[in-house]
Amino acid sequence: MQTIHIDVAENKVDILLNIIKNLKEDIVEGYSVSSSNEQDAFYDERKKRLQLLRKEIKSGKESTYDFDAATDSLFEELQA
Repeated sequence: MQTIHIDVAENKVDILLNIIKNLKEDIVEGYSVSSSNEQDAFYDERKKRLQLLRKEIKSGKESTYDFDAATDSLFEELQA
């Protein structure tokens, strides 16, 4: 037996399930439906942390790294 994982858009799941149900009974031994975040144990934790970080950046509590300014500064330093 082999396992096939298929990523399906949320609004197309019913169509795929209908196709599976209409196959001959001896073709598919079983199937299950799960959302992608159920497979990732740390999804909710990362999501909360990213939402908090975004909120802190918007409020000014957390600053973002200015890559352009750092690069310009480095070039000036190297040319001196």
